[in-house]
Formats: sequence, structure tokens, C-alpha cells
Amino acid sequence: MIGILNRRKQRKIVKEHLHAARHARNMREDIADPKDLAALAQAEAAVVGLRDAGRGELEKALGRLAEAADKVYPSHYRTGVRENVEVIIVALGAAMAIRAFFFQPFKIPTGSMQPTLNGITTEAQAAPGIGDQLPFKFAKWLLTGESYKEIRAKATGAVDRSASYDHDNLVVRIGGVPHKIPTYLRDQLQIKPFYNEGDVVVSAKVIAGDHIIVNKMKYNFTRPDRGDIAVFDTRNIAHPQVRRDTFYIKRMVGLPGEKIQIIDRHIVADGKIVDDPPIFKRIDTDPIYAGGHDTTPGSLLVTEDDSIQLKEDEYLMMGDNTRPNMSLDGRYFGGVPREDFQGPALFVYWPFRSHWGIVH
Repeated sequence: MIGILNRRKQRKIVKEHLHAARHARNMREDIADPKDLAALAQAEAAVVGLRDAGRGELEKALGRLAEAADKVYPSHYRTGVRENVEVIIVALGAAMAIRAFFFQPFKIPTGSMQPTLNGITTEAQAAPGIGDQLPFKFAKWLLTGESYKEIRAKATGAVDRSASYDHDNLVVRIGGVPHKIPTYLRDQLQIKPFYNEGDVVVSAKVIAGDHIIVNKMKYNFTRPDRGDIAVFDTRNIAHPQVRRDTFYIKRMVGLPGEKIQIIDRHIVADGKIVDDPPIFKRIDTDPIYAGGHDTTPGSLLVTEDDSIQLKEDEYLMMGDNTRPNMSLDGRYFGGVPREDFQGPALFVYWPFRSHWGIVH
């Protein structure tokens, strides 16, 4: 029995030394001296041939293997911190490869896809509650995406009514001092004519927009289909309100070569009402979608006689929420080239609210 246990222990030691040798070669074979690599290979072969030999002979072979491995991958390179950093770099590389070729996270910033997918939303809240205090607020945000936000006056004085926009902020001047208010807080903003320094200008419960995983592989094997909720690059969109270095997410309503119109709230493709998949029937008729496909001034589809003719490689993308100022979509900038699509939305992974799960 003792002999069997000793042999098992011996084989385990041999396995560990061979693993260390392989690791040394994998880490440094591109820059190590070829002579050292050859010596390491010879030492490995010797150990493999003596794995069941007597203890003394095997120990000598293991010692030679350890020396050969140390020449290829010196011990001062194998400190815990360095190896951990290398592991992290490899893991990051793998994550970046997955992001580039397979799946990629995106967040929904606006309400153009509500109620199918939520952008940043707000609810009235006058003051922070218990859950908005340390140590609870981080856990609350992590689980629900909710946080309390308030902006206070930085000066005493009257409000200049001529507000302006700076990227994603509304700029309001109070006592001559500019105050940046995120546009997602505008529904909770009720400007008073005068503020004292420290007064609350706006406060609200802010709910993070849906964070989704996009399937970047699917469109490499199948064509985009009507009804897909897809992410696309804006690089080829020529519209003064669309940045060319960002991504949009919309629903696919028009396919290559089709003539698209909006008639009585319905999407019409080549003269036929689009009702497949069934989500189009719901969008056209359900009041929760806030107007369905009503047109607005400034779009390419102002009247029922207007149309968008898609090219053979273009798709028309529209938001589910088409209220004025809610969805800058294909009604304004036309078709999106096939090559600009990242892929369809697959899964809402955060926050853990009603939309968590598979995207439909």
C-alpha cells in the first residue's frame, strides 16, 4: 500500500514539473535562446522516460528540468504579481476578442425604443431616502439601476431664461453662473425665477437605461430580418443631428429595395401593410407606444404620399417610440447600409428590472 502511495506522489511531482516546463516554454519561446529551448525539450524527454524509475535517478532528472526551465523563464520573471498581471492581460485579450467578434455590450441612452427597451428614465423624488445613503445606495444601484440625483444652485441670483444645450446637458445660468443639467432630468425640471445658493434646482430618482448584449456573429451567417432590434454604426449617416462616431439601436422596419410609407400609423412596404412579425400590429394600435408611427415635421415621411426608396443594400430603422423629439431615426436620415450593422440585441443583462432577459 505504501508503495502505491509513493508511486502516486512521484507521478504527481513529475506532472507538476512537466507543467512548469511547458508554462516556461509557452511564456518565453518567442524570445528565449533556441539553445535553452532545446535543452528544456531534452530535459522534458528525460523526465518522461524516467517517470517510473528509481527515486534518486528521477530526482536528478527533475533537477536538470528545473534548471532548464529557469534558463528559459528565469525565476525573477515568475513573481506572483508579474504572473497575475500576465494572466490579467491574457484574460483582457480574450475578452477583447470576444467583444470584437462574438458579443458586445451596449447601453440604451434614450427613450427611442420605449417601452420595448428603456433609456435613462426618471421619477419624481424630492429628497434622498434611506436607500440612498451609504452603505445602501451602491447595493440599490447595483440591483435596480436606481440612484438619487440632485443639482443645487452654485450662486444666488435670478435665472436667465435663455437656456442652451451643451452636448447632453441643458445649460441654465443662475446668478450669471452656468449650471449643467443632464437632459434626462428635463422632465423633472421646474425652473423658478430666483434661487439662493444651495437651493435644489432639480432632484429625481434616476433609473439607468437597459444594458444589452449584442450578437455580433448572427449577421455573418444570416441576413437581417424585419422586426429585428439591431445596433448599427452611424458613420455613413449624413444628418446634422447625428454624430458619426456612435451607435444607434432601432427596430428594422424596411428591407433592401423596398419602398416604405407610413399610412394611417401603419408601416407600408411596396404597397402592403407590414404586420409580420406581430410586434408591428401592437406598435400600430397599442397606445402604450405613444403614437406608434405618426410622422412629425422634418422627416422624410411628412405625409402619406411621401416614401423612402431603399437601395439594394439598405435597411430602414425606426424607434418604437415615435413621439416628436423621441426618436431620430430612418424617417429623418433614410436607409442604413448593410455593412454598418453590428448585430441584433440579444439579452438585457442589467439592471435587474422588468426587461432583464431575452430581447423580443
